[in-house]
Amino acid sequence: MMIKSSLLLCVGLVSANLSFSQKAIVEKADLKNVTVFTNAAELSHTANINIPSGNSEIVFTHVANSIDENSIQIGTGANVNILSVRPALNYTDTDVKTEAYRNVENEYKHALTVLKKLQNQKATEESMLKLLEQNQKVAGDNSSTTVAELAKMAEFYKPKYLEVKNNITTLDEKIAEQQNIVDKAKVQFDEVKGQTSGSGGQLIVQVMNNQAGNQPFHISYLTRRANWSASYELRAENTTSPLQIVYKANVSQQTGVDWQQVNLRLSTSNPSQGGVAPTLSPWHLYYQQNLSATLHGRGAGLQIRGVAKQSKIADNVLEEVAAAPEALNDYVQQVENQLNTTFDIDLPYTIASNGKQHAVSLKEYTHPANYQYYVAPRINQEVFLLAELIDYEKLNLVSGQANVIFENMLVGKTFINPMEATDTLKLSLGRDKMISVKREKINDLSSSRLIGNSRTQTALYEITIKNNKKSAVSLTLQEQYPLSTDKSMDVTLDESDGGEVNRDTGIVTWKLNIPAGGTQKVKFGYSVKHPKDKQINL
Repeated sequence: MMIKSSLLLCVGLVSANLSFSQKAIVEKADLKNVTVFTNAAELSHTANINIPSGNSEIVFTHVANSIDENSIQIGTGANVNILSVRPALNYTDTDVKTEAYRNVENEYKHALTVLKKLQNQKATEESMLKLLEQNQKVAGDNSSTTVAELAKMAEFYKPKYLEVKNNITTLDEKIAEQQNIVDKAKVQFDEVKGQTSGSGGQLIVQVMNNQAGNQPFHISYLTRRANWSASYELRAENTTSPLQIVYKANVSQQTGVDWQQVNLRLSTSNPSQGGVAPTLSPWHLYYQQNLSATLHGRGAGLQIRGVAKQSKIADNVLEEVAAAPEALNDYVQQVENQLNTTFDIDLPYTIASNGKQHAVSLKEYTHPANYQYYVAPRINQEVFLLAELIDYEKLNLVSGQANVIFENMLVGKTFINPMEATDTLKLSLGRDKMISVKREKINDLSSSRLIGNSRTQTALYEITIKNNKKSAVSLTLQEQYPLSTDKSMDVTLDESDGGEVNRDTGIVTWKLNIPAGGTQKVKFGYSVKHPKDKQINL
């Protein structure tokens, strides 16, 4: 029978004066489930151990090398009492290499051994070559050697010399080939590095068992050596089709233990580390006019105010830290909680402890979108395509980079920030080179006039939009005139050409419908009157 409520333990929770004379029981803790938060992960292991009666020390291997001690929870059978638990590194000299790591490591070592043997063979052949050359020189320098003897020596040395030279050439080719094998094996070896004999952690657990036999253990803890972030892929076939949003997660971990075929859950929340339950204090309510003076003299009031502010900030963080991913809708269950969202993935995942990002696909949505072209030629004369989404809250989007694919072409990257949106989320899908915009100053009508002690500067622009596409487009054009910051400065909007004027921001907006191959022109101008001894830049 399993203990229903897990035991929460800290390092040195119990330091009992008991004798653990038996040799430590070393057992691998099998990793089954991982919940990845935005800046941490909860790892859940299981083990089944044959424990003698009495006191025992159990060393669980294949756990994370950095564990939040306050988060450790261990559940076991009713006959077993957990006396203490503490995380450690290399407490026992136990090899914690995974099978995948050993296979790649052995391949790399074997490739190196073969390379070394070839290099040794080449060195031997080169020594033989030097020996032949030296012997041949000594024999040739001997003045008593006859022509017949020299001919006989040449007949002996020539095939030997040629054989050794050919052997060296062949070995050079084999060494080059083997070096390529070694280089590739090293790349694979570096990929799985992180699960070495010293990188994994261990948990040392002291137990008292009332009845000998097999006992189940369930272990969970939090580690900060893992995280995930959101990324997206936005797809649209054309400006009349819905927007496809592929929701992805980039998961990385350096926990010291490879996650082999684990059940993976991703959470948008930031796990709380507080191990102490909160205590409510009296909540005093004051009138607004007395609040400032009361808070000034009462520390408790300041604390209440600070807690409320901190809670609000924390809620914002939780909302910002959400997740994103791909078309595995049949395998991913999305659960929306009050402050976060979780994604339970019904497919086993393997993620190596090497710190490299591993793409995990979560969800794919098809959402109605209103497409609108936009240009602000005062800042940039290029036209951008925007997708406007309403009722986007159910998508649980969070801030993250997105690749944009429009009309089956990768058109660039954008950034999704739903925190800035209100009732409509605007996503920039990139530039459209098929719509050209030119903003030109009309010099004949732009001027600077001096009248008395005042100077009046006038600027008039003509904006030309050319639609080179094969279909009509709806385009929003915005221009801007300056706002006065001094009572001696007078700004007048002279020409808005039918645009909608916002006097508070100085922004003029035109909603234009331009047919395929069509051209449209808009005029816009303003004047600024100011003292002649003052300088302004228009």
